Amino acid sequence: MSYDPNDGAMDDMYERISDELYPEHKSQAIGEFTAERLCSFYVDNPGVMRPAVEALLEAQRLADDGHFAAAVVFAVSSTELLLKAAILTPVVHGLVHIESLADVVVENTLSGPGYTRYAKLLARLFTEFVGIDIRSLRRPESAAKLLAECDTQRGLRNRIVHSGASASEAQARTGVDIATAVLNLIVDPMLHRLGLTVVDGGQILLRQLGN
Repeated sequence: MSYDPNDGAMDDMYERISDELYPEHKSQAIGEFTAERLCSFYVDNPGVMRPAVEALLEAQRLADDGHFAAAVVFAVSSTELLLKAAILTPVVHGLVHIESLADVVVENTLSGPGYTRYAKLLARLFTEFVGIDIRSLRRPESAAKLLAECDTQRGLRNRIVHSGASASEAQARTGVDIATAVLNLIVDPMLHRLGLTVVDGGQILLRQLGN
């Protein structure tokens, strides 16, 4: 997808929003977003991850039933929901203290195609709270970086949806595995660091002491 004048205008808008929020210390935005405020969002919105988990389960069912293209579509949807809704949306809501404005910023900032618009934000957040460089994460069975695999699957999903492309069983299984890895390697460690856990169906709860 080419970078057109509309993309440039949107990027300029994001930059102006950032400058308004943090005119002198924009680079400290993530540092100011404390673990306590992150945890508070999840406690107030325990079902924020459920659509992502439901999409992943549907992708698994579709792959098992031989509907491989549909499985890819749902697997990529799960991946996007995990990264955007379960990780980045809480961050934006924490940084923007006016609820209605936060919704607008979330919708515009996280609605771009792919992960390039928010890869740096995601990496900074994960390093801050989990101490791991998310950009270096790989699935044990893959030599490719996890975020790169996410983008590859997104491209396949787009070809399926917009061009009627098909998908093989291997591609469908890979899509499910990638979404599962995003859950296990990115989302779960973040929630665990905040003293939270995920129960059946994707509900987020405070972790019991000793667990």
